[in-house]
Amino acid sequence: MSERDLLSKAFELALSPACYSWFERLADARIPEPLRAPLYGSLARLGGLNLGETAAPLATFPSLGAFFQRRLAAGARPIDPDAATLVSPADGVLQGFGSFGPGSDPVLPIKGTEVALGRVLGPYREAIAAGGHFFVVYLSPRDYHRVHVPAGGRVRSWQSLPGTRFPVNRLGVRACPEVLSSNERAVVELELDQGGRLFLVLVAAFGVARTGLVFAEPEEVRRRAGGPPVPVAPPRPLERGAEIGSFNLGSTVIAIWPAARNPVRWLRRVGPVRVGEAVARLGNVDT
Repeated sequence: MSERDLLSKAFELALSPACYSWFERLADARIPEPLRAPLYGSLARLGGLNLGETAAPLATFPSLGAFFQRRLAAGARPIDPDAATLVSPADGVLQGFGSFGPGSDPVLPIKGTEVALGRVLGPYREAIAAGGHFFVVYLSPRDYHRVHVPAGGRVRSWQSLPGTRFPVNRLGVRACPEVLSSNERAVVELELDQGGRLFLVLVAAFGVARTGLVFAEPEEVRRRAGGPPVPVAPPRPLERGAEIGSFNLGSTVIAIWPAARNPVRWLRRVGPVRVGEAVARLGNVDT
């Protein structure tokens, strides 16, 4: 048995339903109020978290799960003023970006892994058959864990896709090179104000792989896994930079839009990025 096979087997054992439910119980366990601020402060020092941006006092977060989904103070993440730009949907690391040509399932290398964009999108894959553009933002446990829309528009539908729960890091990639296109994920279809569509993919990860959306609690997202896309009627308008969902612990967000014939100017290099910072500037967007 190869090293990769052994690693994959070890993760399969660790990701059994019994262990998964244990992670959830740990995340949801109520912490006595006098212990919260010292515990979260210690975690912040160990992980390099900036608690000065947190909107609420530490003692108000009843559990580790609530702490990792903490909101930031108003104004902590200003949105780039140029309305023609797509902004980062999350704090983290911009791992890759670019364009892809026609095909039902273009496979792109991203930081040692492979991303099959059609597989990522599930039933929405036909929307990118003519080509388009994408970027990937990776969140670690130290990052702010709420996700925002890169552009203004209306949410038309969403879908929950079942999958694996490998960690989205170097170790997980060694075990499962296609981790981003095989892990559990939620796909949101956004009709852009400037025309065309954008798909925002929230990829779950190891441990507490719960993903919530502003219009669907984590329990509903999980319950609908593998089902058909869920229409949002009437379509829900969201301003550029508005919150769309949240993660427990770390994961990844992928923005994909079918606009192969229209120009995109990339404004950042691979590296750290924060919510609201411009990633790309768009020309006209195809439908």
